[in-house]
Amino acid sequence: MKGFLDTDCLRVCNILEKNYNLILNEYNKFKFNIIIDNSSDENWHMWKYAHELSLDMAQKQYKDIDWEQVTFAPYKTSHSWYGLIVNEKSVWDGALIATSANKEYKLKVTPIATRFFSETYNLLKDFDEITSIMISRIPPKRELPLHRGYKEILRTHMGLIVPDGDIGFCVSEEKKKWENGKCLAFNDFSEHYAWNNTDEERINIIVDLDRRKVNGSK
Repeated sequence: MKGFLDTDCLRVCNILEKNYNLILNEYNKFKFNIIIDNSSDENWHMWKYAHELSLDMAQKQYKDIDWEQVTFAPYKTSHSWYGLIVNEKSVWDGALIATSANKEYKLKVTPIATRFFSETYNLLKDFDEITSIMISRIPPKRELPLHRGYKEILRTHMGLIVPDGDIGFCVSEEKKKWENGKCLAFNDFSEHYAWNNTDEERINIIVDLDRRKVNGSK
């Protein structure tokens, strides 16, 4: 399967790149420093289920891995703030701004978006192809292992804070580095992994698109 896609064909990427400073400014007021909110969270159940399916897919595909020696599990920090643990270390976490993974299948804001990312949400809320918006973080000295998601999803990343050094992303054996204010896009079903061997966090905004609603995608 093809690696990275042409972002010039994706109107969402054009909006993201034009508004990099706005999104970064909102992130700088957030920085994952929030009061923990353990109120009812329907998004967590959908997110947890999706990552359990992804793990099941990986276990069936990669027979050479001793899965009994690997711990791989989603976790929840707060309402709309989730992450992944591999071998007892958090390798990735993200704050959900909006998602359509709900009973109505309509894009809905989260409490995090209401408090910190209202302008970012307003930029994107009218795009019919968007299924979710998230701020994601890879901690220093962490690797996100090889995995893949769903054929129906085109995933876009835009770097918000990308440190210099040994950091990167690989999709279907094609490697690239994130750049501040620049988008990367790929089919979520393509195998991909990421690494951050620097001493700083990597922060992206991730916007998922319904491939069936994006013209010219494959």
